[in-house]
Amino acid sequence: MAVREQVNGVRVGVRYAVADHCGGLGGDWYLTTPLPGGDVMLAVGDVMGHGRSAAATMMRLRAAMTRLALAGDEPGAILAALNRMLCRRPQTTLATAVCGRFRPSDHTLTWSRAGHLPILRATAAGVSQLAQPSGMALGVDPAARYDTARVVVDAGDLLLMFTDGVVEQRDQAIDEGVRHLADDVRLALRASAPGERVRTALDLAPIGNPDDDACLLAAEPV
Repeated sequence: MAVREQVNGVRVGVRYAVADHCGGLGGDWYLTTPLPGGDVMLAVGDVMGHGRSAAATMMRLRAAMTRLALAGDEPGAILAALNRMLCRRPQTTLATAVCGRFRPSDHTLTWSRAGHLPILRATAAGVSQLAQPSGMALGVDPAARYDTARVVVDAGDLLLMFTDGVVEQRDQAIDEGVRHLADDVRLALRASAPGERVRTALDLAPIGNPDDDACLLAAEPV
């Protein structure tokens, strides 16, 4: 499944795939939500496991994240609330997530992560990882804290958020998969026409592991 749209001055696109053996029920999620005042919430998350239980948990986390973002909560506070929600469940349920609030008025991305993979940023100089704020996976410790980072994202820069199914392979470390994704995006964008960078990144970046759900979100301020 692929979705492309423009949200509050940000060109966004998502490619989403459910693991081959899961009958269409996945635990990965994403948000590209317009917020009051003109900001945009960008997020991806991954509930551990597959099937109906993971999909149900995913839907609850996604709904809660949307509600908190619309209420004006910052990314670190949103992840802390989701963490407490999971920790209250009688059975152990783990999830990872990364979420950012992008403010088009000053091109600032404020973001936090919960045990999740880094955000990649593609600029004219290349593709690199954003510095990662600290934050453990959701569902481990109800008192966990989630730090916040801020970065200016210029018009034409491309942000990539993704779950491990995009970069995971049976025969390689996940860090190597992240490097391969960065290399693929770097090569793809060299020949990309203006206004086509989101589509090109989604079309040409590989989905790594057919046994896992995979979500790739690309966002470009315009």
